Amino acid sequence: MKTKLLLTFVFMLCSMTYTLAIARTKVVKVSVEPQEASIYVDNTFVGNGYGEFPCPKKKNAVAVIRVECDGFVTINTKFYGGDNRASLHLVMQPDGFINGTEPSGAVNKFFTIEVDKKYYTQKDDGSIETKTAWKLLHQILLNYFDEIETTDFYSGYVQTPWHYTEFTMSDKEVRNRVVIRDISNPELVAFQIKIMSEVAATKLGKHGEFVEVDRIPKELTTLIQELQTRIGKLYSN
Repeated sequence: MKTKLLLTFVFMLCSMTYTLAIARTKVVKVSVEPQEASIYVDNTFVGNGYGEFPCPKKKNAVAVIRVECDGFVTINTKFYGGDNRASLHLVMQPDGFINGTEPSGAVNKFFTIEVDKKYYTQKDDGSIETKTAWKLLHQILLNYFDEIETTDFYSGYVQTPWHYTEFTMSDKEVRNRVVIRDISNPELVAFQIKIMSEVAATKLGKHGEFVEVDRIPKELTTLIQELQTRIGKLYSN
């Protein structure tokens, strides 16, 4: 009987100690702007716009906080056990990459523009002369790029150099170039055009760490429209 009472007492004492330990656990509150931002603490989701997490028990222990939201720069920060604050308020900064680019389904693949009849002639032997369209094509490209890297009228090939764009409040860099092929024949006078768009972190960009992205800088979004309206009819392959 005494043993049973002793065990019961020990169990109650342990329970009280555990309850008191929990009560003493400091809870840190974190709020974020914008409110739709997702908050993660040690890779665990704790809420949108607002969340709570237990303060690390040891002074040098760390809770890793990550905040993500489309259109904003991701926040990565740490909260140490020795920090006396009971709450944090984080304000996200707009992501210059998202705000400086637009999504596009026309990048990184060839599309075809059928040349308007006023920009080419058909010779008596049936061959096609596209010099007028070729010249207009170069004029349009030079409105968006400082120079033409490669141009060969006889093989029907044009390529611009890479154009690099960096964005404020963003760790990304975008590069773009245009490749054009003349695929004209007696049945169809047309150019195939590919606007290449690739992205990399700025610190990696110089090492060629670029990957294709379905976004394009806003200043280039009118290029397709201008090619279409000034040269001819646009259609997808």
